[in-house]
Amino acid sequence: MKTMGKIRHIAITAEDPFATAELFKQALGLEEISRGDSDLAREVYLTDGYLNIAVVCWKRTKETPNPYPDGYGLDHFGVHVDNLEQAEERARKAGATPQPPPPVDLSKLSGNTLYFEKKLELAGVKFDLSGHGWATRKEK
Repeated sequence: MKTMGKIRHIAITAEDPFATAELFKQALGLEEISRGDSDLAREVYLTDGYLNIAVVCWKRTKETPNPYPDGYGLDHFGVHVDNLEQAEERARKAGATPQPPPPVDLSKLSGNTLYFEKKLELAGVKFDLSGHGWATRKEK
């Protein structure tokens, strides 16, 4: 069976993403790619040169007073695929269903960068599909 894609992204939610990112940098030697603090979220992106790791905290807003009703921790993983439409079709045939969009206004992201293109769920596990992938280097 041909592999659909490569896991290239993991998202972790944390109360303090800046402190959590520092812990992962110290413990695992990860490199920081970027960080942001917008009206929407505080976020830090780390890498081992192969995998993009997002440490994020969506901010509480009037519209989203509790963005983490289930607590913090591992949120989802992301798969970089060659053909987004074929990958989505294959995942749906296996039973994957669309995830609702995040309960926030994504246009407020600092840098306005969205890496995911499709958000799905299968067997209770959330994952993203992306045809363009996730950053693993600092932008120049």
